[in-house]
Amino acid sequence: MSGTFGTPHPTTSTTSPRLRRTGRAALAGLLVGALALAGCGSDDGDDVTTTTAAGSASTEPGGTGTDTSGGSTDSTEPATEQEVLVYFVRDEKLAASARTVTGEGVGAAALEAVLAGPNETESGIGFSNAVPAGTEVLGVDIAGGVATVDLNAAFQSGGGSLSMQLRVAQVVATLTQFDTVESVTIRIDGDEVDGIGGEGVPASDLDRTDIEDVTPAILLETPAPGATVSSPLTISGTGNTFEATYQWAVLDADGATLVAGFDMATSGTGTRGTFETDIDLGDATGDITLKLFESSAKDGSEINVVTIPLTVG
Repeated sequence: MSGTFGTPHPTTSTTSPRLRRTGRAALAGLLVGALALAGCGSDDGDDVTTTTAAGSASTEPGGTGTDTSGGSTDSTEPATEQEVLVYFVRDEKLAASARTVTGEGVGAAALEAVLAGPNETESGIGFSNAVPAGTEVLGVDIAGGVATVDLNAAFQSGGGSLSMQLRVAQVVATLTQFDTVESVTIRIDGDEVDGIGGEGVPASDLDRTDIEDVTPAILLETPAPGATVSSPLTISGTGNTFEATYQWAVLDADGATLVAGFDMATSGTGTRGTFETDIDLGDATGDITLKLFESSAKDGSEINVVTIPLTVG
């Protein structure tokens, strides 16, 4: 690695892709089309796929002129919709949501969704964007598990060290959800950079261990804020809590607890693990709030609280 944001905690996984580590098979199936974005070329690693912000792709050298997902690039079939995770900022840490994108250039499209910023529901619960207005995705090249992202100079404008760390983390987290991406390198206007901004935040060969300092103790990745859900409600994400334990509760519109419980991530206490559990919502209807938190080892109080609004429909 060229550097980290502080001293990251170790990870239990040898690879960084979030979808594989959380085991969300349904979403992973939708993301198979990401192979077209991601530049999965020949097995010998010679082919490189270049995806522009517009979603076009070319394979070089030795390209076949066809979409690597199996469809011809000049096909008249409707573009496939895919659900992806996008990462914003909440309480000076990463926060996750979801977007539906269309076309082969799913990675670039996911980054474009990050640039567009939080929606009204997300903004209403404190989501913001550390990526400056005017930032443009000039291209995404993926080869050998490394995503090289070309952004314009606006990406480096404004903000101090924390802001720079957060915007880089948004890019890294958004791209490392794909199975074809193990690490991310950021270029500015096509040029390699030693670091981002005057603070020199590392920009090369970054994976999720490098953004641990700006990742919350409980990172809820699904469901997305404002989603319409049904029972059982599947929740998933990553955690780095004491003894890997976290608690959850579902509240009604008046704040009363409908159901509560606890579960464990695959690891904790300094090592980030993954979690996934199903919650029986019973006869709950209408607006609810999902709350995840950790009980303080010191006094039992709720710490590292995460809440999102949902609708049972």
